[in-house]
Amino acid sequence: MTKICEWVRRYLPCEIASTICELGGATIAYLTTGSLAAAAVVATVGASAGYYAMAFFTAVRITYRGHTHLPRARRLLVANGLALRSIAVEFGPAEAIDSLAVRPVAFYAGPLLFEGIVAGWIFAKLAADAGFYVLAIFSYERFQRLLVVRKPRAAEVDDERSASIPAS
Repeated sequence: MTKICEWVRRYLPCEIASTICELGGATIAYLTTGSLAAAAVVATVGASAGYYAMAFFTAVRITYRGHTHLPRARRLLVANGLALRSIAVEFGPAEAIDSLAVRPVAFYAGPLLFEGIVAGWIFAKLAADAGFYVLAIFSYERFQRLLVVRKPRAAEVDDERSASIPAS
């Protein structure tokens, strides 16, 4: 259960930003063009833009706060570099498969399969996200030493220790 909470804490803000951009963009594209193909492309681009804007902002913030010993300009440069590396390692393979194949196909085919745009896009989002997170979580767990990861606060560490100590 601890891992699931860790993943939710890490990915939920990105997912919220992604969903707003993805579904909002797809809706605007479909309403203005009437094209499922245009909506699928805009949904894919919107999902990536929202997700990575939030992931980048979070990684820069965490890294910037963790390098207080550096001068401000160097600190900002280091924070941006580490954030870019972290995003590339954690999400690169998942994003390539997701954006080039899974998400656009799902957003185009979903409404056709479900004979309705809303149900089709909900299916598309869930199906594409499932595949994306399998790969992203694998990369997160496998390459964590290369990633920007929030350190648990002292209270969280104490809670985990007390929860793992057996009662006598």
